[in-house]
Amino acid sequence: MAAYKSARRQRQAEATRQEILQAARRLFVERGYAATTMNDIAAEADVAVQTIYTSCGSKRELALALNDLIDAEAGIAELGKQLRAADDPRTILALGARISRQIQERCGDLVEALVSAAAVEPEAAAAVEDGLARHLAGTEAAARRLAKLGALREGMTVRRAAATLAVLSSVTLWSQLRHQHGWSFDEGERWIEESTARLLLREP
Repeated sequence: MAAYKSARRQRQAEATRQEILQAARRLFVERGYAATTMNDIAAEADVAVQTIYTSCGSKRELALALNDLIDAEAGIAELGKQLRAADDPRTILALGARISRQIQERCGDLVEALVSAAAVEPEAAAAVEDGLARHLAGTEAAARRLAKLGALREGMTVRRAAATLAVLSSVTLWSQLRHQHGWSFDEGERWIEESTARLLLREP
């Protein structure tokens, strides 16, 4: 019975944590990071402020936890698993393009809210830095996979391949394609896949 109660409490605690993160997500997008207080998040999530600190920590820790929420909503775990197992270079690049597309399509509003706040809010800047580190780690994994398959063009190092992938799937580039040039997510994903293939892969 004790084990059952413990498992139930854990599920309830995780459900509360997710409600808090979703509340923070909504308010950061609607009001901006700086304009959103812990009291605002507590009211939105219908919990006490202390519950936020117990479940998620400080506002900085809450912002960092949103990167996990982004990864979950964008389906990164499954796509990353497929990428690491892929043996076809074009499939690897297609999966990389799909990962960046799903982050932007499903969570682009939150990403942009954090990026906008990062210039003046150190807590938001820490979350953006963590997100960028995750992005670079993903592109490095894809580049190493391509190198292992012998797919990189002559003279192309893993480091340069990772940097190319990172730039061509960055938040900044997606923002330009979407907002400045009016591209659809389908167009952006296809362009990223085709561009990285031309730049990185050996000629057939």
